[in-house]
Amino acid sequence: MTNSHNPPPRVQLPDDFFRRAYEIYPSLREAGGVHEVTFPGGGTAILITDYKLARQALGAESLRKNPAATTSPEVKEFADLTLPALALAERLPWSDPPEHTRLRALVADAFTPRTVAALQPRVQEIAEQLLTDLATAEEPVDLLPAYATPLPVQVICEILGVPAGDHQQFGEWVQTMLLSQSPGQERARASKKFAYYLIEQVRQRRQRADLVSWTSEDPLPADLLGTLIIRCDAAVADDPANAELPPADRLTAADRAIATNTTVLLAAGYETTRGLIANSIMLLRPEIRDELVANPDRIDTYVEEVLRILSPGPFATLRYTTAPLPLGQVEIPPGRVVIVGLGAANTDPTVFDDPLQVHLADRSGPIHLAFGLGMHYCIGARLARLEGQVALRALLASYPDLCLAATPADLPWAESILTAAPQYLPVRLTPARV
Repeated sequence: MTNSHNPPPRVQLPDDFFRRAYEIYPSLREAGGVHEVTFPGGGTAILITDYKLARQALGAESLRKNPAATTSPEVKEFADLTLPALALAERLPWSDPPEHTRLRALVADAFTPRTVAALQPRVQEIAEQLLTDLATAEEPVDLLPAYATPLPVQVICEILGVPAGDHQQFGEWVQTMLLSQSPGQERARASKKFAYYLIEQVRQRRQRADLVSWTSEDPLPADLLGTLIIRCDAAVADDPANAELPPADRLTAADRAIATNTTVLLAAGYETTRGLIANSIMLLRPEIRDELVANPDRIDTYVEEVLRILSPGPFATLRYTTAPLPLGQVEIPPGRVVIVGLGAANTDPTVFDDPLQVHLADRSGPIHLAFGLGMHYCIGARLARLEGQVALRALLASYPDLCLAATPADLPWAESILTAAPQYLPVRLTPARV
């Protein structure tokens, strides 16, 4: 039988692709929605821009995520180019079952509906304090360092139990790792400092009285770092492969597992929410702002539209084929990197009417894919939504005349496969004086 599938067509993406992506997506979709592309800065992958094919790929069992588990040179190169600051050890976003199931279970308690809902008063308090601090700021105000950045940093650090005095340093490290256009050595250096600091925090946390005296009959600690210590220590101790290891080596293995997974939680909890808050402000045209001020109950719908129209994570994290994967009219061979264009899929006009426009009336039809799908659905999605909703509601309650002080197209952009958000967000909090 003749194979009816063809290899995907090849496309060299332009140097300004990340800024102009939404202008380029329509032509890619019209040409089939699956292309072999070379990203700006290097890295070859199969890029999916069609919504239905994106859903198929996100649920494909033949796709794997752990780059250490393949010998494919393409996967290795792509991982080195796009994940230089995060590829130190086992990581939840780049793991496969059964490891993925185990790692996800370690942190799942922190992101249940009840746990996230209980955070709402504290997120509100943090937002209001930041907005109070803006009252004396000279306009225009850059809301990235003043609001969109410190809010999620403080929230995720408080969840983990990181000392308040270190929150700003965390933000700087994560920005270097994920956003910096600096050479890879600088990003790797920031990643190592971040990881070493976390390992030290784990060691200090383990010495506190509540963990020293903890037994299985006691409730888990209130901070996620304490819970991770208890669970990772137990997992390492119970693993038959570690039976012959001396206690010091077991402790080192547990410390590394805790620190590396904490790194991902901090990076994801910070950067995704930071981008969501920034993008929600950037897309806030005056007529939409006035509608939300008059009807705050529509803010939740607006946040969903922002997630769909301008996903802060524009591409799903790295996947690769382990077997031939038919997608539409093409077949992807084993050993190829597959990147699902979440932003492209979420603005597919065959699925979403008027896809680049905000609709404050609830949309019917399929869900957006901003947080992925299936087993790798973003574990922090509820928290990101909550912070985005609270941040915008508090901002408009304090400054109902807020407006962007620049044209969105003129704002410097984060040119990265990991994030889509402005790097400068000037606003006027009150009407300009005539």
